[in-house]
Amino acid sequence: MKIDRAETLRYLGFRGQELSAADESNLARAEELCLSAATPRTVWARYDFDCAAMTPVGSGVVFRGNAIRRHLAGCRAVYLIAATLGLGLDKTIAGLMRTEPAVGVMTDAAAVSLIESVLDDLCADLAAREHGRLTRRFSCGYADFPLEQQTDFMRLLDMGRKLGVFIGADYLMTPQKTVTAVIGVREGEEKKS
Repeated sequence: MKIDRAETLRYLGFRGQELSAADESNLARAEELCLSAATPRTVWARYDFDCAAMTPVGSGVVFRGNAIRRHLAGCRAVYLIAATLGLGLDKTIAGLMRTEPAVGVMTDAAAVSLIESVLDDLCADLAAREHGRLTRRFSCGYADFPLEQQTDFMRLLDMGRKLGVFIGADYLMTPQKTVTAVIGVREGEEKKS
């Protein structure tokens, strides 16, 4: 788990510009605040997968959308995953937005980089279990995979109890730096790198 400075700068809209001394100092402070306030947690579940029905077997869920159908074509199993950085980070960012908006925005961008790193680490662990036969992760809201299906992830992964994550009427989750995704397990031999 780490904060990728280049990714943070990309999220901030930097395109190769030189950072001022003040920006460099604020960014270093933002990264430190992000790391100290974050409490990363993950959860996952593996299901056999029925491609024709687009359902994790036994889940009572049907994935909707053409993009997810293409993404999971030929998969015999799926992992449902979720990761969060915790409510403490949300509170830290909210406080900074009131008192030091520049550092708040930088901390928020660093948090996006950090949650991606947490997900990358989780995916690497799952790939090792499956000998590299995994698809990339695919989240609700990508293309035509409905955001409403967040509720299925919440229920199947017991995210309220296990991660302290809750979902609003708009299908957005709290804490804000929370991500759900599905990863397919491909049929066949080990993927060659």
